[in-house]
Amino acid sequence: MEIINRAIERGKHISGNKELDGQTWEDFEKCSERKKVILFGAGASLGCYFERYGDRKSLEGVIDNDPGKQGFSIGEFIPEAFGLRSGEKKISDISLLHAYPPDEIVLLITSTNYYEAIIEQLRRAGVKNYFVLVILEANEKKPPDEGPEESIDLRKTYFAKRCCVQEKVNRKKIFFKAFGDYADHGKYITEALLKKRKDLDLVWSVNDMRAKVPDGVRKIYAGNWKRFIYEMETSGMWILDLPVPPHIIKRPGQLYIQTKHWASITLKRFYLDASAFQTEPEKKKIWEREKDWIDHIITGSDFDTISCRRGFGFEGKVLQYGSPRSDALFSGEKNRKKVYEYFALDKVKKALLYAPTYRFDRAQGKKIHESRNIELDFERLHTVLKRRFGGGWYLLVRLHPSVAHAFETVEKPDFVVDVSLYDDSQELVSASDILVSDYSSIMFEAAFVDKPVFLYATDLQEYITKEYELLIPYRELPFAVAESDEELERNILRWDPDLYRSRLESFLRKYGVCEDGHASERTAAFIINWIEEGGIE
Repeated sequence: MEIINRAIERGKHISGNKELDGQTWEDFEKCSERKKVILFGAGASLGCYFERYGDRKSLEGVIDNDPGKQGFSIGEFIPEAFGLRSGEKKISDISLLHAYPPDEIVLLITSTNYYEAIIEQLRRAGVKNYFVLVILEANEKKPPDEGPEESIDLRKTYFAKRCCVQEKVNRKKIFFKAFGDYADHGKYITEALLKKRKDLDLVWSVNDMRAKVPDGVRKIYAGNWKRFIYEMETSGMWILDLPVPPHIIKRPGQLYIQTKHWASITLKRFYLDASAFQTEPEKKKIWEREKDWIDHIITGSDFDTISCRRGFGFEGKVLQYGSPRSDALFSGEKNRKKVYEYFALDKVKKALLYAPTYRFDRAQGKKIHESRNIELDFERLHTVLKRRFGGGWYLLVRLHPSVAHAFETVEKPDFVVDVSLYDDSQELVSASDILVSDYSSIMFEAAFVDKPVFLYATDLQEYITKEYELLIPYRELPFAVAESDEELERNILRWDPDLYRSRLESFLRKYGVCEDGHASERTAAFIINWIEEGGIE
């Protein structure tokens, strides 16, 4: 396996312990003949064991220290275990060892990076029989004429072509994948479908199997490429806000709905409409393929439809139903209660949501995102909110998902709450009274329900010239723009609700926004109609 080969190249097979470094697969075979085999580590290298043995060797169990894997079956995470009887074994914590006398078990440690720490755990548990997979593989005698290992991409393509496409497409199975786990437009479409039908197989690809989903939704682990391909290739419909992986084959009878991961208006040029894409042939190739595969794009405004046709190069049928995720904005009281209880906030106080976007890494370019230093003067903002609007206030800080951890170690006052890891940004917008942002398109979602929006952009000229090309001139937005804390303070003190509402209504009318809280219902009705008509579009 590639992961094992890379570990050996980095010298991970050399522990410095002469006895350990001399272990072989033959030694493991002899030791395990009359003992129960337990695997320790449910990472990608575990696949090497299943490639070698499949179901031919009796397996007692698997241990992993990651709580996010415990309780799930091996086959959920490991592609090579997908479809095997052994793959149905549940992953346990180290307490599994307490059920066996130490001399009756043999442990195979599959971790390539942490096996020394795992050995210490085993020694403390009294286990004496253990082997390290990366060492066994390094000491394996390979035939001298053995060719290079088949790449993972070729294996994925072969599996898709030779295995999955032989399976029947199930038009009642709908496959979802979003930028987050259970999130974005797909989340709200799913919940609208669950209200209408109970006979659909709703499959969500997630990176964390602990992600909470409603009853009636089936989760699969995104890292298990075999299951991912199988579920996608046998689904009647794909609902995605990301591009289709390159090894997937779109089959006759399948329908692909692209939701994109923004709402009815986006501030920045994207994909094929962005000049940066013309200098990145690999990215351009991805979206050139997408435009031929997408059957429908869901949009929420005239502006959204036009910009999506340019950005996706799309000429097919657009479903201008509104933005499903923006439906959450019309359930303010419900979401306020949910968010306030989640963060244990005083329900009497109001909340301002500060949601800046990321910046590109200056050294590594536009492939890497970084969080810009937060310059916002929290104390000053907190004071002016009380002065202008009265009452107590929280400042909720929501960083972009790609840099969500950047605020964790920053020292902050008690009234500042880091909400970056909360899984639904629309619920945060809905629960808040005011939004402050810089260039994130989340600004428009607050505006859909008349919430005050203030822009705080201290690097405005730099952003426009070096980060993104804008679809809308920044100064033409219906929100007060500040390039300093002093200016933000003045904008809040001078805020006129009547003037703001007038500007906002004019702006939304100009761009043809059609948000009313029922976008997910319209999308669900379209999907059900497609299924009932036999999946013909």
